[in-house]
Amino acid sequence: MPAAALFLAILGFSLILTAGCGPKVPKLSSSDLKAFDSAPAEVKQTWEKALAADKANDYVNAANLLDSLAKMQLSNDQSNALQIESGTFGARLWQAAEKNDPAAVKAVQEINQSRDRRTNR
Repeated sequence: MPAAALFLAILGFSLILTAGCGPKVPKLSSSDLKAFDSAPAEVKQTWEKALAADKANDYVNAANLLDSLAKMQLSNDQSNALQIESGTFGARLWQAAEKNDPAAVKAVQEINQSRDRRTNR
């Protein structure tokens, strides 16, 4: 599965989980965060920027950075951390969009448009 499709699948799954009464989305542990400590500079920098964008509610940038990470060469621990962060991000994004946060609504629309463009190729 291409990395972008994997990211969108993870995001979609997390959105489904938060829409109902499903299980809680896991949060990053300290070992998940440490998975990127020894990563190549570009990978580590992208991870840090993605976390910062997520924390700042910069949803479009966070989604793009997480998508970029999904395309990079990652260790198993890094891939697992990315999956958790993507799920957590997706859950927060969906909750914010449900509350009509303009930035979240815009990000959901852009992610859906991107997915539609990829599907129609």
